[in-house]
Amino acid sequence: MSELHICVQLADQPLSPKSIVHLPVHSTGDGDSSCGHRVSVVKQLITATLPESLPDPELIDLVHCGRRLRDDQTLEFYGVQSGSTVHILRRAWPEPPPRPEPVDKIAASREFRALHTALHTSSTYRDAVFKLLGSRESLEQIVVATPGLSSDPVAMGVLQDKDLFTVFTDPSMLDTLGSSHPALVNAIILILHSVTGSSSLPPTDGAAHTVPPATLHMPGGFLFDGLSDEEDEYPQVRQADMY
Repeated sequence: MSELHICVQLADQPLSPKSIVHLPVHSTGDGDSSCGHRVSVVKQLITATLPESLPDPELIDLVHCGRRLRDDQTLEFYGVQSGSTVHILRRAWPEPPPRPEPVDKIAASREFRALHTALHTSSTYRDAVFKLLGSRESLEQIVVATPGLSSDPVAMGVLQDKDLFTVFTDPSMLDTLGSSHPALVNAIILILHSVTGSSSLPPTDGAAHTVPPATLHMPGGFLFDGLSDEEDEYPQVRQADMY
């Protein structure tokens, strides 16, 4: 029996020329030939024939006459004959989960002390922080701006619970969080910057640090609209009170 072949074509490039993939003829024990070709094996043959376009058989699906071919079946089960055209659907390479950015322990320690002091000395500041965290849109922006946060369920739980958030912003927790939940540390610092409207610590000259209530800026261009016009000015937190 002559060698079998199928024509393959990328489904997202219908005008591209077809490629020929040769299929080996299997011989049975009694000398007859059989053409039972398992789909999973055919995928490997296709990627071997077109390695530049299709580097991994696990990332393609085969379609014939509108039917997607299951890996555990054979071409013959779906009526694919020698010379038939099989279309190839390419799957996207899976995106690796983003890795949390490393924690700057010196800067983080300073920021944690600032936030911890403000949360425990000013009800206005504390309400502003919790109102930001209570906004779904604001929380989503924090997640987008903090690599690795969405894949840390503990961190996500802390950001959605006022009592836990207060506990985890204690500077004494920093060493533990820095190694086990770095994304949470970065998110907490981001929240501090967002509520104060500045990426630096509050001023020390006694002047009130005022941010328009409806304009909370996050590093990276994000904007929070979580506070209403009825909110008071953010409290002044002097640097001397943080240490």
